[in-house]
Amino acid sequence: MTLPFSDDAVALLRALSGPHGIHASQATTANYRAIFARDAVMAGAAGLLLGDAAVSSALVRTLVHLRDLQGAEGQIASNFELRPGQAPHVSFGTLAPRLDSASWYLVGIALAAKAKVLDPDAFRESATRVVRLLDAIEYNGRHLLYVPAGGNWADEYITEGYILYDQVLRAWGLRLLGRLYSEPVWLDKADRISQTIAERFWPAEPADRGHPVASFTPLGSRDCFDLAACALLAVSGVAPQLGERSLAWISQRFLKQGELPPAFYPIIDDGHPDWPALRRYHLHEFRNRPFEYHNGGVWPIWLGWLALGQASLGLMTALDQLKSLVGARLVMHPAFMFEEYFHGATGAPGGTPRMAYSATGLSFLGLAGSPAQHRVFDP
Repeated sequence: MTLPFSDDAVALLRALSGPHGIHASQATTANYRAIFARDAVMAGAAGLLLGDAAVSSALVRTLVHLRDLQGAEGQIASNFELRPGQAPHVSFGTLAPRLDSASWYLVGIALAAKAKVLDPDAFRESATRVVRLLDAIEYNGRHLLYVPAGGNWADEYITEGYILYDQVLRAWGLRLLGRLYSEPVWLDKADRISQTIAERFWPAEPADRGHPVASFTPLGSRDCFDLAACALLAVSGVAPQLGERSLAWISQRFLKQGELPPAFYPIIDDGHPDWPALRRYHLHEFRNRPFEYHNGGVWPIWLGWLALGQASLGLMTALDQLKSLVGARLVMHPAFMFEEYFHGATGAPGGTPRMAYSATGLSFLGLAGSPAQHRVFDP
């Protein structure tokens, strides 16, 4: 089915594709006009799926600048801006280092090279530095990264420690690049991370659980549902049984009930023991009220990745249900401006408008299951 706003999504991605890369938003608040590594790589992947030369070329420009602005130890910027007559503004994180930028950079190189829009030889040294950096951050040789709170896309949520999302991204990037560069050591490491994910993120009890834990630390686990992690498990093929079980649970718990899955579930409200910590943790202003932003907001970007995951696993009935629910939600909001998320209770759009994130998610939804998906994402 053709989703409402599909053409507008493509137009927005093109408008955000500038001479230095793909901007996060047309809005100017809170640094959203910068080029963010993760946002731009995802939007660039949408450009590859669409076969859109403007967006695909802007992905390459993003990767070139991320390479050229790479930190001394191999760090990849969370975001950057190049301003006429000024030194580049480069951020590797504010409240915490943004570790997922490094893994998204690896994924972006691999997908762009596979699509033959990027010369992989020009990025091999840079990618090798990133791989070594992530190995160093791992530190103890146990195949998992320890990520501080705010160290990835959910930068104002309170997951921390061994966060599933970050482990999946790293394993996927290593697997893609190991194949691209014929590096058996990277492929072996990806397999070891995948095996460790399968062992550590799906507890034996309760036996009927439906999703992996979102994160754990030496003090315990955050046993909540993380849509981004589950969707990326399915798309990447990392720890495949976890992805299959998670998407089956998403269908039962949300889609068959006529609901769209939120970014994290369950909701943290003012009666929850984690509410005081969540309420204190923000950069510009508090945004994680119940059913908003990370705290139960429904993000089109992760619905898009979910759609790609469903198609990867052959879950076409569930994919049709997801598309139908998203289409109905968009019809209810004809003034939709590609805001970051929908309110988890009311369904109203919220957050920053004109986001590459949301345009990317709708593009993924529209192309999930198409020949283009197999061309871009399959090995």
